[in-house]
Amino acid sequence: MALPRLTGTLRSFSNVTKHEDYSEELADLRTKRSKLHEQLLKSDLTWKKIIKFVDDNLDKKERQTVNGDLKTILQAAKQIVGAENGQEAIESGAVFLFKTFHRKECVGRDETKAIKQVFGPFPSSSATAACNATYRIASHFTEEQLTALIQMAEEQNGDNRVFFGKNIVFSFDMHDLDHSEELPVNGEADAQKIISLDYNKFLNNQLNHLQNYCDEKSDLKSLEKVDDSFLWCEVGKYLNESQGDTPGGPTTEDLCCTLYEMLASAKSGDELQNELFELLGPEGFELIEKLLQNRSLILERSLTCPNDNRFQTLQEQCKKFIGENIKPNYGCQVTIQSEQERLLMKQYRREEKRNARKEKQAGEDGEVSGEGLMCFDPKELRMQRELALLNARSMPVLGRQRDMDFEKIHYPHVYDSRAEAMKTSAFIGGAKVFLPEAVQRENNKMYEEVKIPHSEPMPIGIEEKIVYIKDLDEVGQLAFKGMKRLNRIQSIVFETAYNTNENMLICAPTGAGKTNIAMLTVLHEIRQHVQHGVIKKDEFKIVYVAPMKALAAEMTNYFSKRLEPLGITVKELTGDMQLSKGEILRTQMLVTTPEKWDVVTRKSVGDVALSQLVKLLILDEVHLLHEDRGPVLESIVARTLRQVESTQSMIRILGLSATLPNYLDVATFLHVNPCIGLFYFDGRFRPVPLGQTFIGIKTTNKVQQLNHMDEVCYENVLKQIMAGHQVWYSVKLLESSFSH
Repeated sequence: MALPRLTGTLRSFSNVTKHEDYSEELADLRTKRSKLHEQLLKSDLTWKKIIKFVDDNLDKKERQTVNGDLKTILQAAKQIVGAENGQEAIESGAVFLFKTFHRKECVGRDETKAIKQVFGPFPSSSATAACNATYRIASHFTEEQLTALIQMAEEQNGDNRVFFGKNIVFSFDMHDLDHSEELPVNGEADAQKIISLDYNKFLNNQLNHLQNYCDEKSDLKSLEKVDDSFLWCEVGKYLNESQGDTPGGPTTEDLCCTLYEMLASAKSGDELQNELFELLGPEGFELIEKLLQNRSLILERSLTCPNDNRFQTLQEQCKKFIGENIKPNYGCQVTIQSEQERLLMKQYRREEKRNARKEKQAGEDGEVSGEGLMCFDPKELRMQRELALLNARSMPVLGRQRDMDFEKIHYPHVYDSRAEAMKTSAFIGGAKVFLPEAVQRENNKMYEEVKIPHSEPMPIGIEEKIVYIKDLDEVGQLAFKGMKRLNRIQSIVFETAYNTNENMLICAPTGAGKTNIAMLTVLHEIRQHVQHGVIKKDEFKIVYVAPMKALAAEMTNYFSKRLEPLGITVKELTGDMQLSKGEILRTQMLVTTPEKWDVVTRKSVGDVALSQLVKLLILDEVHLLHEDRGPVLESIVARTLRQVESTQSMIRILGLSATLPNYLDVATFLHVNPCIGLFYFDGRFRPVPLGQTFIGIKTTNKVQQLNHMDEVCYENVLKQIMAGHQVWYSVKLLESSFSH
């Protein structure tokens, strides 16, 4: 084998010219790789080990059931990893899913994050299937058996691994070359020219040729050890080099106090580096480097060893800065303290009392424990107080707290542009509010017209992902048959609505698809009662509360068509549509009105079993809380929440609304977690953009005002009809509609 193409310079600093035997065959490398692969398989948990563990610990009947669940996990891993990656990668993914879910009952946030970090985006239905199958498998074993299976690989692995490159020998010798000499070839060099890479020796040789202001011993000591006078010496060197004999510059004491104050602050190294450069200038590069490298040592030595004469001078100078006038002031005295200083003095007094109490107790017992005395250092607290006063000099006395001091509450699923605009400084400061730039104005003698264009749609976020029906499980595909995908709002809500039991409040514009969101929650509840492919229809009831009878009939037809493939019966229960007890028992979903459901749940006897079977309560048009029928809706929610607390049962509440300004208050009333179940979509999410036109009549005469209003209204309605558009004309009085 030919030598690598290295220059003589590189060979001279290493032992690469050593002749080795490179006659090994390529099969040796393959053998090593196969052995390494076998060692990794032995030292880690594999799919074959899981199957062997199941076969060894279960009988034949249980083994058949568990094998079906193992196939489910393998199929889920195939969907997550991808069939194109091979059987080995799929089995490794199945092992990862088994490790992740072997102690979990459902797919949580941490598990979703872990799977996404390893495999990237994945179908949630596959993770749910793998979690359920793993949970069923784990139910056949004890906690000790599962722990032994997971830890088996760790025990076999041990600490016997040999890391790559461990046996490579490096040479740390180098040659001292002159410009006049030729480069050594093939490692041939004079042994006398070889020097060591010891940094201290290099510094010793270099310092012999420099003339410093201090002798060699003090220089070496300052380089090797950061003592109490390190800061004082370095500042003195900097001032001598930068200023020399120039009068009027800062003294050593002043600069030491300033630098110590900056080093003792809570700022990061990058921020401190910029401030030090602004203070010291380009001449202080070396001083800045030394201060940042030895920052912690300087603070530690300065606080714990205040006996040095120079540091005492530094402390006295700091005290002079703090209190320049040490004479007493007569008259009314006002002491101004910062919050940091007040807390520091409070801590000082508390520690002083505690220390005195322990000293008294130790004197009575005749023993000194020393445990509590070591944690209290009055000199350190005094120094902290002096630093706090130094910092207070540069801060405003009546400065208000910044907004950045507290964390603003941000709800991840609230898209409210108006609320965001009201938080801006211009709005809070009372600045004038202007209309958008694209507004069109028309002004004549009779009226003034202002046309406001529709708002631009909300930009698609990075985390937004459209949900396709083909990616859902069998229940979801049957219910949404004929649809290809969910719309944008439904895709955002999908994860919470379809895979969790959280209470939800959906505020979205009209026509945005809130009914399909209710369908997602219905399907989630149905999936909770599927056992071995069969829906337990007698275990749950779903109630949909619609505001009007006409809407109730429409929702009954919609849900009946969607849920018919699943065998779910949907019935209308209103004042016009009465149901017998047998029909109610055979019905899984009831569509009713607030008044009717209020009457049903008020009965103390007869319908108690019906209310106890309710697992999902859907409230359509929940903004009716503010109208005359609000108390009825409020009593329904309060009675449901009371039933949840008294019986400790799970009843999910879903609120739907198109116009709800105080969505946070309603979310609190419905017991909705605003960080998980609150979804608010403003006009930017409208499927059909909505523009607005305002017309103002100028005349002040009442009769002329009505005439002009009718005339302008007639012209605009006629214009829209001639253009082929539909028109909805709404007036207060019925007689006004016949005036044209």
